[in-house]
Amino acid sequence: MRAEYSEELLSRVETWLSYSFSKRRTRDNVADLHQLYSLITGGSAQGCTNCNFSGYVGILEAYQRQSFRLLDPETVSNSSYTLAPGYEEQQFVHDAFDGVVTSENLTDKAAEFFIEKGFKHAFVKKIAPKAESEHSKPKTKADYQARYKELLGEDADDKLTIAQLTEAIDAKQAELDKQD
Repeated sequence: MRAEYSEELLSRVETWLSYSFSKRRTRDNVADLHQLYSLITGGSAQGCTNCNFSGYVGILEAYQRQSFRLLDPETVSNSSYTLAPGYEEQQFVHDAFDGVVTSENLTDKAAEFFIEKGFKHAFVKKIAPKAESEHSKPKTKADYQARYKELLGEDADDKLTIAQLTEAIDAKQAELDKQD
């Protein structure tokens, strides 16, 4: 299961979850539930809706919680990791780890510990949105030289052109991105 987290889908999920019990069971809203389930899980909502209704709703609720963690990270703990879809309600316990880890108290240290112990599938590294700042797009040769020094740790040769500086910066940035 791999969900794409977006504000639009989150808005649709929140709207659906705000419906009363009787309104959730209308034909149109059950069809909308199936569509939301399909968008979130990538699979179809096959089977008896009456039998699986609470499971479908549970997926929507989990998606909503996970969306808050990924789309609005300042509302949760300051961790580079979050729990993977389907593991939001799980508790992680290990003899060699002091305490119980949940989505509410997840830290980098805890996530890395459990990843090392074979639970890589249960943790997802958060992807920081790329900030469009003046710093990210140099405007003058001096800006390019400063960015070069920041990334490569050495002063750029004054003979380098902006195109050459850009090429060196892009190559170093690609190398750093591969390491992450």
